[in-house]
Amino acid sequence: MRKTPLSLSIMLIGLGAAVVSGGAMASGYHFGTQSVSSQGTANASGVEANDATVIFSNPAGLSHVKGTTASAVLDIVIPEASFTDKGSRTLLGKPTGGGDGGKFASTTAVPHFFLSHQISDKVTFGLGTFVPFGSHTKYDDNWVGRYNVKETDLKTLAINPSVAFKLTDSITLGGGVTAQYIEGKLTKSADFGSGAVAALARAGQISAAQAAALTPVMSGNPTYDGSVVVKGDDWGYGYNLGLMFELDAGTRFGIAYRSAIKHELAGTADWTVPQSLATSPLGAAGALVLADLNGRYVDSGASLNIDTPESFSISAYKQIGDKAALMADITRTRHSRFKELRIDFHSTLADSNTPENWSDTTKVSFGGTYRLSDALLLRAGISYDRSPVTDQNRTPSIPDNDRKWFSLGGNWAINKDSSLDFAYSFVKLNKSTINTFDNGGVTDKDGKPTCDSTRNTSSCATIVGEYDVKSSIIGIQYNYRF
Repeated sequence: MRKTPLSLSIMLIGLGAAVVSGGAMASGYHFGTQSVSSQGTANASGVEANDATVIFSNPAGLSHVKGTTASAVLDIVIPEASFTDKGSRTLLGKPTGGGDGGKFASTTAVPHFFLSHQISDKVTFGLGTFVPFGSHTKYDDNWVGRYNVKETDLKTLAINPSVAFKLTDSITLGGGVTAQYIEGKLTKSADFGSGAVAALARAGQISAAQAAALTPVMSGNPTYDGSVVVKGDDWGYGYNLGLMFELDAGTRFGIAYRSAIKHELAGTADWTVPQSLATSPLGAAGALVLADLNGRYVDSGASLNIDTPESFSISAYKQIGDKAALMADITRTRHSRFKELRIDFHSTLADSNTPENWSDTTKVSFGGTYRLSDALLLRAGISYDRSPVTDQNRTPSIPDNDRKWFSLGGNWAINKDSSLDFAYSFVKLNKSTINTFDNGGVTDKDGKPTCDSTRNTSSCATIVGEYDVKSSIIGIQYNYRF
């Protein structure tokens, strides 16, 4: 059975300070928000540049943050996610059986921290520590998709020192380097019952009639399930750049780029083989099958290579009178780097290869602010974020789809040195279907998907169903000027 589906692959990447649930924040496995002041405008405020969190969206904006400041951010993600089975089945075509996965996404708190220091009128330094990627799905042990995945847990932490140089009164250049730590875990069941019947039938050790009789008893039976747990982590390095142009005191534009980061993940693969096969209805053949499995499905090291995607943003900000401002952001992300997930087991098992074939995505955000009083600034925004996956390549690790953001927020000036940002966002994913044959990407001579235990480690189960996912995000951010 093969080891890491989609998010897993990504999972095998991840760790850090926190996790996101169910992939409900931003497209793919992006966390979606690192700044509560930006969250209030649905992340349209890439060049609003009013606190140190601008390091993430555009480091050139640091030139607008005077003195020495710190921003501590806490996002609380409250997901609502459900799956409805529509006919999931085992390798042998038997209904998998089990439940719909339960509450597979849970409430999660995610912290970020930013610091800025104005060195001179022209140079400002900043440091950001934030969670750029994350996803966590944990289904019930007996759910119908257990042979595809039971749990994926991706966590990341990025450390991003940056600096902004004011080249002229109207042009500022910013940039930084990023050290990204990533750790992940994948757990899935292995349908050794179906595999044993299929293998014996192919070898001619049981007849077609015997296989048909054994299928209802062995296929998809938790008594004959095994499992695998894959863990891994890595440090990777990249950079970010930003340019900001001020047309006048209330009008500015910006472009920003975050590089891809290459990860070479190293970890472990821990297998459990069901010893119950020795006393199964397979009779004496069961003991032989078990001996073979015990010799091949052994704990070992595991590794894979994967790049987190680069992104390019264009942002605009326009002050309207003394009280209002409008802003917009367009971000393009190169998710198409993720063409396959190939895991190398450091054992005799064949590589696990999952075709992913993600697409590049575009996110469009619009927002605004209104100053209600000297102490209170209000924010609002909307965003539309395309998904890199479709019905053809969706997996239960990241049941992703196009989403809409609706955000409200504000800033309360506590005194001249401190303020509090607050935001609420509702994120709704389009309902999505899934029909995934998890066979490790193996095809026959005619190019049709097939199951071949000598060329992959998958249970070759098919999950069919529908997802309904949405999330509420509550953000609190404390800002202090020293």
